[in-house]
Parts: sequence; structure tokens; C-alpha cells
Amino acid sequence: EFEGLTTEREAMVKPPEFSCFGHQWGVAMYPGGKERSEEGYVAVYLGNLSSESIDASFKIVLKHPTNRNQRTNWCGSPSMVTFGARQGGKGYHNFAKREELLTYLDNGSLKLEIH
Repeated sequence: EFEGLTTEREAMVKPPEFSCFGHQWGVAMYPGGKERSEEGYVAVYLGNLSSESIDASFKIVLKHPTNRNQRTNWCGSPSMVTFGARQGGKGYHNFAKREELLTYLDNGSLKLEIH
């Protein structure tokens, strides 16, 4: 349940890992933001957990679960970036305002798509 997660800065939540393009990936979410986040913002990062680096473009997408007219949030890099082997992720310390994300919950869960 996203709403019940801590809003303490630097407190990380890690959804389950997943596999794509022969690499293991992980998402790190900071519901209370990172040190550099603006007040009230959630930070989200995508990281390569595999032992080899990879060049890839990516998007972290959040769509409203019921209202198609509501704005879709996304961040990413349309050009290729290097994800180092077992290194910290690429993402955004101001992904979206937590207050806004609470309107995107689907049965209490916040669902991100990784493209």
C-alpha cells in the first residue's frame, strides 16, 4: 500500500526485480524523496543489477488506472544511456508530487511501467 509508506527522506522501497534484454533490473523508489528532491516529491530510479553494463533508453511511466483523460506521468531518456554493472540507477529525484501520486493508486498500489 503506497499511501502507508514512510515519507522520510532517503527511505527506499524496492519492488520485485525483473528481467529484460538478458539483464536483471530493479526499481528504487523513495516515497519521501531523496536528499536533492524538492519537498513533497517522490524519487524513482531504474538500475541494472547484472554483472555487465548495458546501453539502453528507458521510460518510467505512470498512467492513471481509471481515468484515461488524466495526465500520464513519465520520465526517462529517449537517447541511449549506459547502465553500469551493479551500479546505482538512472532516474529522477522529482518524479512526481506524492500528493498527485495518491490519486493514481489502483486498490492501494502504485503501478509503474518500465519501457
